[in-house]
Amino acid sequence: MRQRVVLLTRQTAKQAFVRRYGSEGQTKFAMAQSLRGRADFAKAEVEDTAQSRAVLRIRQALPSDVKLAEIDRGMVAQFLFEPHDVVVAVGQDGLVANVGKYLDGQPVAGVNPDPETIEGALLPFNVDTFIGSLPDVLSDRRPMREATLAEAQTSDRQVLRGLNDIFVGVATHQSARYRIRFGQAEEVQSSSGLIVSTGTGSTGWLTSLRGAQAAFDPAADELHFVVREAWPGRGFGATIVEGRITREQPLNIESRMEGTIFADGIEADAVRFDAGLSVTIAPAERRVRLVV
Repeated sequence: MRQRVVLLTRQTAKQAFVRRYGSEGQTKFAMAQSLRGRADFAKAEVEDTAQSRAVLRIRQALPSDVKLAEIDRGMVAQFLFEPHDVVVAVGQDGLVANVGKYLDGQPVAGVNPDPETIEGALLPFNVDTFIGSLPDVLSDRRPMREATLAEAQTSDRQVLRGLNDIFVGVATHQSARYRIRFGQAEEVQSSSGLIVSTGTGSTGWLTSLRGAQAAFDPAADELHFVVREAWPGRGFGATIVEGRITREQPLNIESRMEGTIFADGIEADAVRFDAGLSVTIAPAERRVRLVV
């Protein structure tokens, strides 16, 4: 029996607007000055209402003997998850990716608070189906599927994991310069950075770069990498531009830049990757358990 539910949400657009303008009244006044502003605020109110109602209903459905912790996405990296937690992410797909890389075996259930506006590839439940499944979720009787994480380990012992993908490059989108080693091949490259994708993330950034055929099984114990716009100029090569990464054949990159490494599109939660450092990227031993 799961002893605690960790209810994860993120700040809604309405909350962000109100924080910016100081109060709901001031927000409505400021955004009413244009048709676009009124439309944006109306959409934000719908999103905020849907999320608030979903959280309230889930909160009310929990058995009295199950503890509840409610956290915002910004708290995930600092939050202490306990072994018998179940994480319930209420919002968009990104929440599941945000929290998954910080878990160590705890299951995560994605709940779509508004299926009419949120597609939710990682959100198998709506509020009604989740509440109906809650006894099975808490008793670990609900089916689960495992998803592979990408793991980047730097030579100065920093570790970063991603459920969707890992980016290596320059935050300012200037040319990234590095030495890449993969298998028996290596070369110095200048490019727009590298994307290393898991199967979960392969339908996103990887597919946009390589087409629909790039998608692969989220449970596969492998990663795929793509180099963006490698430039074959003087002193630079452009032959190692994609590949399949395994633990037996990881990807190694040595920085020759003021670089950055971030996962799942969250640039604020990044690892510095400056000249002289190297990083090894491979499938993580740890996997994410997704309730379905």
